[in-house]
Amino acid sequence: MPWLISGYLVVATVATPIYGKLSDLYGRWPMLSTAIGIYLFASLASAAAQTMPQLLGFRLLQGLGGGGLIVLVQSIIADIVPRQQRGRYQAYLSGVFAVAAIIGPVVGGLLTEHLSWRAVYLFNVPLAIAAWLITRRGLARLPRLSRDKPIDYLGALLLGATLTTMMLALARIGRGAPLFEPTSLSLLAIAIVALLALQWRERRAADPILPPELFRNRTVVLCCAVLGVDFMIMYGCIVTVPLALQMVGGVSAGEMAVVMLPFTLGVPVGSYYSGKLMQHAARERVLLSTGTAMTTLGALIIALIDYQSGWPLFVALLMTGTGVGLCIPASVVAVQAAVQPAQIGIATATSGMARTLGGALGIALMSAMLFAAISAEALTPAAGALLPAASQSLLGQADPADLENGFRAAFWSATVAGVIGIALALQLRRPARATLA
Repeated sequence: MPWLISGYLVVATVATPIYGKLSDLYGRWPMLSTAIGIYLFASLASAAAQTMPQLLGFRLLQGLGGGGLIVLVQSIIADIVPRQQRGRYQAYLSGVFAVAAIIGPVVGGLLTEHLSWRAVYLFNVPLAIAAWLITRRGLARLPRLSRDKPIDYLGALLLGATLTTMMLALARIGRGAPLFEPTSLSLLAIAIVALLALQWRERRAADPILPPELFRNRTVVLCCAVLGVDFMIMYGCIVTVPLALQMVGGVSAGEMAVVMLPFTLGVPVGSYYSGKLMQHAARERVLLSTGTAMTTLGALIIALIDYQSGWPLFVALLMTGTGVGLCIPASVVAVQAAVQPAQIGIATATSGMARTLGGALGIALMSAMLFAAISAEALTPAAGALLPAASQSLLGQADPADLENGFRAAFWSATVAGVIGIALALQLRRPARATLA
């Protein structure tokens, strides 16, 4: 059951940079239509699955399609919108994503309760068809590129191996597996070896799947690092805050959506104002440092307050969500403006990859800090389970004081990560733009 979620995320993460590179080579619309088509077919197949292994396989295929959707849309914005207006359009995209994140779980729960779990996947079908028709009408006239450079298949394979093993290790740790468990350590070791092999390959490839010059670009590296830190805090809080409120604060599951609403609404609000401010000459450095500072301060407040408190928690969640929202459009626009037009797709994909890896690392880090404060006896029945399932075992067996200390340690670790993110954001300079178009 956990792999219906984790498997999708792993495959989507691996696919993201490959879509970005192929869109640089062959054009955005062909790759976007391919991604939508794969997602549509996989949704139909998931709805028709007869066994759990079948459903898992089709979910993996769905991740292969879903991995290209956001990064390709962000790259298309860079192709057709002048730089001065990109922040506004990236803010629209972030707002749509946030609204979908609010509506999706509610609609999914209603469909499952009143119809069937299969209806959740069938619900994707009309959306995918509408997306394909609308984008075809708007994007079919974009130039169709066809370059003679060979595809770096070995680089893509090594990149996939690196990301897959890294995500698997982080997913295991985030679900409660001990940090120094042999399986987790083996996966991390394989990821390091694959990464070193990838570095060796990309220096020699005629047209590398992940160009080394991207990682010599100061703006790209710093923006990806800052965004990764912000998503570490964001996803760590998405998982850990509801657990703390339920297990320590006594908040019911039914009340949780209302309590978390400031966080959820803060993301589109922050994204909207980030786009507006960039239209009025606000620099990405200011937005990234301010947004990361707000996110960090929100995590610090959560580490200090009583989990039964009202307004302090409301303010902390609102600050955290708004801070992340400020950073998303600013970082994407800064990365796209710092590279040549021929590398916009892979640069945008690298930014998206940093977000996903940062989120997985945040869940793993904060979960590890939580579990470290609880006895090994309480962790045994929770190992390998989804974190919410693990929390049920911990709730019945762990000492309440240990639980509260564990949650506070988790939020303190997020605060430390945020301070590092602020320092990185302040290192950004206004780059010599690679393109202003």
